[in-house]
Amino acid sequence: MTAAPAISPEGVGAVLALREKERQIMAVLPIKNRGESLVELEANAARLTREVDRRKQVVSVVLLIISIFQIINLPGAILMHSTMAIGTVVLGLILCGFAALFNRLGQLTVVSLLLIAVVDLGCGLMLLMTPMGLDVGDLPIFDVLVVSELIAVSLLPAASIVPVAASNIAFIVADLIFQMRTPALNMMLSSSMGYNAIMQPIALQLVVGVIAYIWVRSALRAIARADRAEEIAELRRREVEQRAQLDTGVEYLSQILIRAANGERAVRAQLGQDDQLWRVSNSLNLLLTRLWRTGQIEQENKQLRGEVSRLTEALHIARTMSQRRTQAPS
Repeated sequence: MTAAPAISPEGVGAVLALREKERQIMAVLPIKNRGESLVELEANAARLTREVDRRKQVVSVVLLIISIFQIINLPGAILMHSTMAIGTVVLGLILCGFAALFNRLGQLTVVSLLLIAVVDLGCGLMLLMTPMGLDVGDLPIFDVLVVSELIAVSLLPAASIVPVAASNIAFIVADLIFQMRTPALNMMLSSSMGYNAIMQPIALQLVVGVIAYIWVRSALRAIARADRAEEIAELRRREVEQRAQLDTGVEYLSQILIRAANGERAVRAQLGQDDQLWRVSNSLNLLLTRLWRTGQIEQENKQLRGEVSRLTEALHIARTMSQRRTQAPS
């Protein structure tokens, strides 16, 4: 068996100093580590990207459903021979076309507003352009306005459902008050069923608005918690990787110091720029290079002192011999 290489006191001191440096780095790392800040920025960017992708998917599905609904209504409007009905459906299809264009451009807010306009304009024109005035059979159309609330709360910020619901309720009340009504509707509103007929679409707007708002807020919080859990898991994984890399780097530099302390003057640390201890290794290499040059200079000085001693001794011997020759009798 070969004996373990001897470690000088200077090498032991260097290893202990490096270990102390490691503890200092680990103490500062969780708070001031710039790499962790970059990881957090990357995590936030990833979360925003996932949110945008989810919103794009919802917008595309809603746009497809409304477009299919408009296409289905087109043959019925043609069979009714109603110019207004056909115009309403065509206008809805045109708005859906613009929405599809803006969806390809990534303008999701504009797409959402256009889809809300498709629903509200379609229902409003159907109610306002009835030739005989507002009839009992037209009252269920008020209920369709709730679709615009669902679109707003699904595609826009949850609070946007408040102005949409308020505008729908204002339209319902104004239409019932100011639009011309048929005798059948007037008779219904004058009877005991009038209050229920008026309050049913208004209550539907309020109930659906409140429930949709609560549901969407809860869903968004659940998604945020899930995203945050993924970010925390990713941060912990990065932290473990950084600690493992730091431990490996410290052990490697310790071995370099031990080899240098045992006389290997040409040994150098080889760490990449992506390593956390890259700057430490550069400083260590600079120190080892200077120590190697100092050793060379010391060796040269030792040789020079030896030569000077030999020359001095030779000169002394020569002078002694010369003095003896001069003092010898002729």
